[in-house]
Amino acid sequence: MAYGKLKVDTITYDNSGTDVDVSVSDLAGAGSAAPLASPTFTGTVTIPAGASIADIGTTIQAFDADTAKRDTTNTYTALQTMNAGITVNGDGTFSGGITADRYKTPAQAVPAQAVDLSTGSYFTKTINANTTFTFTNPPASGTIGGFTLELTHTSGTVTWPSSVKFPLDTPPTLTAGKTHLFVFVTDDGGTRYRGAALADYVN
Repeated sequence: MAYGKLKVDTITYDNSGTDVDVSVSDLAGAGSAAPLASPTFTGTVTIPAGASIADIGTTIQAFDADTAKRDTTNTYTALQTMNAGITVNGDGTFSGGITADRYKTPAQAVPAQAVDLSTGSYFTKTINANTTFTFTNPPASGTIGGFTLELTHTSGTVTWPSSVKFPLDTPPTLTAGKTHLFVFVTDDGGTRYRGAALADYVN
C-alpha cells in the first residue's frame, strides 16, 4: 500500500468498458472542498426513497414552518378563512371575540304547517284558514332550541302542538287581519316548548 500525494488533473474510470475522464477540479469544487451548506446539483438527484427532488412541493410536502398540521396543536397568528365552514366536535376555548354573520339569518317560509327547527330560527307563515302547526327536529335534550314565528293572520284559528305551553297555559287571543310574533324555546328535546306572543301588529 502506498502513502503520500498523487497530483493529477484528471481521473479516468471504466464505465462498462468505456473510459470516462472526470476532472479533479469538478470533484473537489475547483480545488476546494465541495460546499455542504448550499451545494449545486446538475441533472436529477434521487433521494433514498426513490423520489426526485422535482417532486418536492407536488407529491412531497415542501418544508414550511407556517404549515398547519392536523395531528398536533396549532397556533394561528393571522386571520384564517374557512370558505367551506367549520365543524367543532369537541369543546372550544376562545380567548378573544368571535365575529359571525348569524345576525343575517334569512327568514324561512313554513311549508304546509310544519316548522322544522333544523332549517333556521326565524320563520314566516300566512294563514287564511284554520291551521294546526307542528314543530320538528328540535335539538337534543340538554341543549337550547329556540325560534321566532312571524304569523300573518288573514283568517282562521290556530291550533298549537300539545307540547306548547303559554303563560297560564292559555294561548293568546289573535285578531284576524293582523300580524303576530311568537317566540318558542325548548331545552328538553321538544317535550315542552315555552311560548310567548306579541299579538296584533298592524300590517
